[in-house]
Amino acid sequence: MKHDEYVKNGLLSLMQSSLSYLLLYGSAAIMFLSILDYIVTPENFSQFFIYRIITSSLVLLLYLAFKLLPKNNEVVQFVTAIAATLIVSSMVEIMILSFGGHESIYYVGMIVALIYILGFLPLSTKMTSLINLITYSIYVVPILLFDTITNTRVFVNNNIFFLVSIAGSLGWRHFHFNLLHKSLSLEYELAQDKKQLADYSHQLEDMVEERTKELRKSETMLKSLYENANDGIVITDTEGVIIDVNKRAAELHGFDNAHM
Repeated sequence: MKHDEYVKNGLLSLMQSSLSYLLLYGSAAIMFLSILDYIVTPENFSQFFIYRIITSSLVLLLYLAFKLLPKNNEVVQFVTAIAATLIVSSMVEIMILSFGGHESIYYVGMIVALIYILGFLPLSTKMTSLINLITYSIYVVPILLFDTITNTRVFVNNNIFFLVSIAGSLGWRHFHFNLLHKSLSLEYELAQDKKQLADYSHQLEDMVEERTKELRKSETMLKSLYENANDGIVITDTEGVIIDVNKRAAELHGFDNAHM
């Protein structure tokens, strides 16, 4: 497997698991935050709770569909991430328009959605930019179209805070995506080095086995020559003690070399 293919597969695999966790935990978080609705705007609690149930159910359905679709498919992951962004951002925008419009503190919900999406998913800079653009557009366009801006200061303040958060998320995701890319590249290089070491090890084992066979063959030949020589051969140690004799030497001297 080539380097680029290895890195791409690694990113797809990580995106697959991260997106599954995002949809599952995001669905639960949507319902959990209904506590804030009750505290901040109790008059809208019932209406907002219905919005949250619908949104949470849609995210769960998206999760189930995602689990059934082909694994590690870039298009499926892309579409699922965009769909999750649209569903959650649309819910928050409906709440914004229902409670305060351009002055609503619920714009923070858009930033929370971004934190979840960008925090869970290993997105590229381009994908991060697209998610940010979709979220910001869903926030600002309906307000400009359907709301009357009476408190410009608050609206500008909200937009500046939102845009600064977007800029920070872009830098943060770009940095972490590059780190992830480098980590996968290092993994690939280590895997290649390990494979090379394994290949060298197998080659060395083959060489040792081949040399051992050659050595045994040589030993067999030398032993055959030693045993079948026409001359008597006597092997002694440094002190002159006979260690071994060949068959011819035993015959010449009249003793049995089987006991040597």
